[in-house]
This record gives sequence, structure tokens and C-alpha cells, in this order.
Amino acid sequence: LYLKKIHILLERMRNQEYRDCGLTGVQIDILEYLYFNDDGRNTLSDLSAFFGVQHTSMIHVLKILEKKELIGRRESARDSRRKEILLTEKGTEILESHLGSSDRHDELLFAGISEKDLQILERLLGQIYENLRQNQTKSTDIMKTAPERKGEYKACSRNQRQKI
Repeated sequence: LYLKKIHILLERMRNQEYRDCGLTGVQIDILEYLYFNDDGRNTLSDLSAFFGVQHTSMIHVLKILEKKELIGRRESARDSRRKEILLTEKGTEILESHLGSSDRHDELLFAGISEKDLQILERLLGQIYENLRQNQTKSTDIMKTAPERKGEYKACSRNQRQKI
């Protein structure tokens, strides 16, 4: 529950901060990815895989960024069927003007938390991520059979759980 609340508040804060340049936090994330991974091999598939979204969702965001002239596409030198996605000069300028924002967000998020506690938090969140990533298909199978298993909880609504 707290992770979801943190995510919502952080996205709201980021969207508000980037509103001045007409971008969202997700759009800035994509520009940032392209900026720091400027190896000329960024394709729709690469971006979709990195951000964990469907191609159609990524296409939508990329079209918006392309319309704003922040990214461009070119044919891959290695495979003419693939289109590489790259930052334009305008995209680079906008991103560089907002690079310090992430540091300010981190300062706000982690204020009052010791370095030792941050290391523990990072380790625990990393473990949660790995558990979900490695057991993604298993979790789906468990959720399908959950009502039949003793001691499992059945979702009654988003905020309530009912013991079977």
C-alpha cells in the first residue's frame, strides 16, 4: 500500500515539475534513458522491454515526443527493418535543463533516513523486485487458483480481503 502511495505522490510531483516544458515524468524518463544509453541501438523493442510496457503504449509516447521534436528515428545500419530512436538537439537541451530534478527528488524522498537504513531498503526492494520478476508466471498461476487453496484470501474489493 505504501509503495503505491509513494509512486502516486512521486509521479504527481514529477508531472507538476515538468509541466513547464509540456512533458510528463514518463516522457522525461524515456528522454533520460536515451540520453544515458546513446549507443545508437535504442529501438522500440529495447525501450518497451526496459520500461516493461507493451509496444503500443511505447509507440504512443514516442509519437508525442517525436511530434514535439524531442526524438527522431532513423533506419538501423545493422538491420534495415529496425528503426533506432535517438534524442534530438532540442530533446537533449530540455533533458539537461531538468537533470538536477532527480537529485532533488531523492533528497526529498530519503530525508531523515540513515545510510545504513537506505542500504537495507535498497536490498529489500531489490529482493522484492527479483521475487516478482523470477516468479511472474508462477504468480499468475497462483492467483488463478487462489480461491481453491486453504488459507488464501479472496478479493472482495480493492480495499477489503475476505478469508476463504
